[in-house]
Amino acid sequence: MEQLKNWLYELVVFIARVHDAVADYNRTLSSPLTDKEMHFIVVGVFGLLFFLLILPLFVFLTRKNRAGLMAWLLTFMTVMFVTFAIEIGQEMTGTGGMELADIVYGVVGFLAASAALGILYLLYLLIRWLLAK
Repeated sequence: MEQLKNWLYELVVFIARVHDAVADYNRTLSSPLTDKEMHFIVVGVFGLLFFLLILPLFVFLTRKNRAGLMAWLLTFMTVMFVTFAIEIGQEMTGTGGMELADIVYGVVGFLAASAALGILYLLYLLIRWLLAK
């Protein structure tokens, strides 16, 4: 759990550094972009690059008929988004504190539930195999 917490913290620090670098570069331009314009460009380019990076993986998984894994990956990304959104929302509304530990525990909870489901599925496959003998 501590490793995931450290990884998430390092990810946040990395994103903050990239944000600062882009903002610093933007200030050096003769016609600097507004914050909204910067986000429009940066998130648009990042999203497109991420899509192009992920696309070959999904094509490979589709050929291998791994719909379950594809669904899990999409669910994992959604869980990450929702946990961050909840923490940000709590901070903005004052209904709670924004804590990295809450995000870590939420993600680890999803991973634990996924592991339990995986074990149950393996047991199902084992029983099916034994009955087929």
